[in-house]
Amino acid sequence: LGVGLVCNAQRVGQAFKGSMDEAIESMTTLNKKASEISRNYEIHACTDVTGFGLLGHLNEMINNSVSVEIDSISIPVIKGALHYAEEFLLTAAAQRNRNHVADNVDFSENITFAMEELLFDPQTSGGLLFAVKKEDALPFLKELKNEGFPAAIVGHFTQKKEKNIYIK
Repeated sequence: LGVGLVCNAQRVGQAFKGSMDEAIESMTTLNKKASEISRNYEIHACTDVTGFGLLGHLNEMINNSVSVEIDSISIPVIKGALHYAEEFLLTAAAQRNRNHVADNVDFSENITFAMEELLFDPQTSGGLLFAVKKEDALPFLKELKNEGFPAAIVGHFTQKKEKNIYIK
């Protein structure tokens, strides 16, 4: 995550060396191979993470019987993206995403503003977010990593709670 933040930093001449390269790599990586790999597993839901950011798309995946807990430490982040958020190199689209979905999200007190912004950050041609059967998660992750994807297990579903999404 972090394409929007990186592109905004690049636009104002404040991007670190290599940040834009990572963003371009993210934007130009096709989802075809990851989609093909997913066919070997029991997928309960899937979406691409694009303009609504991770939290916007995740919120759309959740039904009335589940909530999800996200482990913020496990989120793949493009170099410099959190720094750019700390420097308030924010996008209007991320603010719209925040306004749209924030009522459905609970951030634990140790989650920084920069991490919140990263999770609302719009992506251009982002990767895929899968909801997979627990037993399939590690083998699926291994296959994705073997193909060079910056894949990670970022959370798990729980019984329905007050909010849809909890960020730890």
